[in-house]
Amino acid sequence: MDKIHLPKEIYERLDLKENEEIEIVDLAADSFTIRKINARKSDKAPKWFIIPTIISAFIFIIFAFVLKHPHVIALSGNESLATAVITIANAIGMLTFISAYFSRRKEFYKQMTKRSYWRTFATVTLSVLLIVILASMGLFWFLGQIFYGVSFGLFTSTLIFTIFSGIINYVMIFVVDTFSINMMVTMLLVVSVGGFVSSMATNGNQYWWQRNFSLLGTQASRSSWQFNLTLIVSAALFAALIDYIFVSLRQKAGSHYRQNILQVLLTLCAISIALVGLIPNDPGWMHIAHDIVAQLIVLFMAISILGIRWFLPNADPNLYRMSYFIVGLILISYVLWHPIHYLTLTAFEILSFSLSFAWLLLLVNTLINMLWNTKKIYKISLNSIEEKSEK
Repeated sequence: MDKIHLPKEIYERLDLKENEEIEIVDLAADSFTIRKINARKSDKAPKWFIIPTIISAFIFIIFAFVLKHPHVIALSGNESLATAVITIANAIGMLTFISAYFSRRKEFYKQMTKRSYWRTFATVTLSVLLIVILASMGLFWFLGQIFYGVSFGLFTSTLIFTIFSGIINYVMIFVVDTFSINMMVTMLLVVSVGGFVSSMATNGNQYWWQRNFSLLGTQASRSSWQFNLTLIVSAALFAALIDYIFVSLRQKAGSHYRQNILQVLLTLCAISIALVGLIPNDPGWMHIAHDIVAQLIVLFMAISILGIRWFLPNADPNLYRMSYFIVGLILISYVLWHPIHYLTLTAFEILSFSLSFAWLLLLVNTLINMLWNTKKIYKISLNSIEEKSEK
């Protein structure tokens, strides 16, 4: 068998032992991946999703008889197939996710610290729950529009429910099997964008945009809980993501007070976003408190963006250029709103939110590259094992 010589730090990073075997995969023209043979990620989804699916199917049948729907079950409505999937299937799916996520905690300790794991546990779980609920609600709303008024017998309803439950449980275990820091970023994007778009679509007032963006979270909107919950979960997920990244940065490169200040600012920004969701823009003291915390978001974001060169002096120069470019676009949109009155308040809020959110994603991506995508150069030797043995 051919042998390969690895630098000591890579040898230690892979936790290799003497004469242990490694494998080279993803071999391309100019790159490849080295990993331990026993380091493959176990794919538990095809095997373990069946058990919770069967349990949820039995619960569905029991509820069908308890609610006196043993023969005909509607696709949508209060006591319907859609309600069963959104409540029963998603509840069992979340228990499946929690069990799988907890069972793999020792493997996750290698990706993140033990403290980071437990800090992100509740946030990740809540984010996954919100994603599956929003996806289920959106899907059955769409199906209800296409198949308006349709009903199914108990056997057909159970079969359809079992299929949806199986998909949810499979996805839950698959998410745990493939969980990574990049997935947390994707979850943040899906929760934020998906939650806001669905709130706009289901708020019940087609002319909400004539007032302001915060109207979606007030009593005037039928989807206020959805909008506010999206803000709270997005803020919690962003705070957990920032904590995860900065803790890992301190472990790798030591503690730096500039980075610590940036982490505090971003965490305060996340807390302010959560408070905007907790304090809707309803009349009275809530309106005043809502405006104050909204202004705090602007303050913390402005300090973070304008001072990014000082906070991260060794970051990619593209981060500095894009930061000042985004600040310029926000200032232009502000001028177009207030003095010129070309943009409405809602348009300005959506533009500034979108630009700020894009900057946060850019910052997270830069921090991830600083943390994991570091490059190291080695000199190569063309002497083979056979040549050395002949000498």
